[in-house]
Amino acid sequence: MDGSLLAWIFFAAYVVLIGSVSWYNSRKPKTLQSFSVGNRDVNPFWIGLSLAANMTSTATFVINPGLVYTYGFAGFVGYAIASPLGIFTGLAILSKSFRKIGDRYSVISVPQWIGSRFGDKRMAVYLSVVSLLQVTFLTLIVVGLTVVMMNVLHIPMIAALVIIIAFTFTYMSFGGASAHVWTNSIQAIIKLVVAVILIASGIWLFREGIGAFWQKLSAVGPYYGDAVNPGSKLFRDYFEVVAANFIIGIAIVTQPHIISKSLFLRSEKDVNRYLLTAVAAELVFFSVLFVGLFARLSLSGAVLPPDRVMSTYMMDMFSPAMRSVIMLGILASGFSTMEGILLSLSTIFANDFYKNVVPMDGLSDEVKKKRLLKAGRIFMLALAPVTFILAYRQIVDPSLSVAIFAQNGVYGVIAATFAPVLFGIFSKHATKDLVFGASVTALIVHFGMYYGNITIYHNNPAVTASCGIVVSTAIVFIGVLLRERKATVVPI
Repeated sequence: MDGSLLAWIFFAAYVVLIGSVSWYNSRKPKTLQSFSVGNRDVNPFWIGLSLAANMTSTATFVINPGLVYTYGFAGFVGYAIASPLGIFTGLAILSKSFRKIGDRYSVISVPQWIGSRFGDKRMAVYLSVVSLLQVTFLTLIVVGLTVVMMNVLHIPMIAALVIIIAFTFTYMSFGGASAHVWTNSIQAIIKLVVAVILIASGIWLFREGIGAFWQKLSAVGPYYGDAVNPGSKLFRDYFEVVAANFIIGIAIVTQPHIISKSLFLRSEKDVNRYLLTAVAAELVFFSVLFVGLFARLSLSGAVLPPDRVMSTYMMDMFSPAMRSVIMLGILASGFSTMEGILLSLSTIFANDFYKNVVPMDGLSDEVKKKRLLKAGRIFMLALAPVTFILAYRQIVDPSLSVAIFAQNGVYGVIAATFAPVLFGIFSKHATKDLVFGASVTALIVHFGMYYGNITIYHNNPAVTASCGIVVSTAIVFIGVLLRERKATVVPI
């Protein structure tokens, strides 16, 4: 059977499966609450798989392996060791308390959580605007999926863009959280299978032993097999490779579509099972980045641009049938994270921006609920052409990698939200003015370093954002210490 025909059959089956699940669950959401976090009747194992699927997109399966291919083992250390360690630490520290406080205020989004915790709706409105930067990550996912579909399905770029955006935005606008958990769980299972296939594809490179494998890496070029690569643009020393990526990993957890997953759980006792499931799946997913090294040792010819590496590796190393299976895994990796981002952004727009900015005085509760649900769905559909334009520009006129474009935007979100979430959980003395000032400072430091070309690290969003996170955290920490000291002073 022709390879492209087989790939189309696999893709059609995937569309039917995900579309059917979404259609079935489209009958459930009646309010913005149920659309955003569901009815809390799903087993924590499936929510854990959904979280794992959300945290690993085409960045993990397509884009980041390309950066590892380009810069060597240092890229693997940064993106597949330091960053995951930060993510697991952040999940362990923040999930239970975030869910507990979220229950207390009956919140359904991160901006609402922060606004409720500090008693100021303006914080929610401000962070709802900042959260729009997540559209950059949507762009990364769409670019990665488009490149793969162009190669495997043999279709033009515009057609691939339209299919990806129309399919995902449509089924998510109807299914909501109920569909999201189940479609994500299905996609996580597909991704686990494909991750194992990709990892196993390079076993033959170890037939002479691990030492021989590392000698081959070292032969590629200076520092290629080392934990740091001074000649690279992103992994020049241990601060850039380990410290910055670890800090970013912890802060990544505060992304709206990640930490809000804990709000899907019924009770605190479900959190441990949810986290164990997510971490186990994530360990497999992050191992896929090793394929970047396999590709560098396996592919012949000129060195490829980072964003084209995995699609080329698929075409060169696998049969048509296996390419079709891997394509499903990559599609699942992209669509699963797109779902989470779309759901969180539409929720944030309706719940934290629209509800607080658009007057609805005099309307009944029932009318308000319907209007908010409609606003969230309309916003999701309106986001489609924006994503299309950004993705098209990144394909026809790319920078080093679409990963840098996406990191710059999404790391701005996590830099702005980290200190408010952290001190909202662990401090009774952090005030709304203090966390707001810290949040704005984080954005100024991050974008100021990046666009102001400040320090040699200015081109790496992981470093600029981690600096913003450290500075904003220090501001609140010092402010809290001063307030606590003032509170303990006894008048003479």
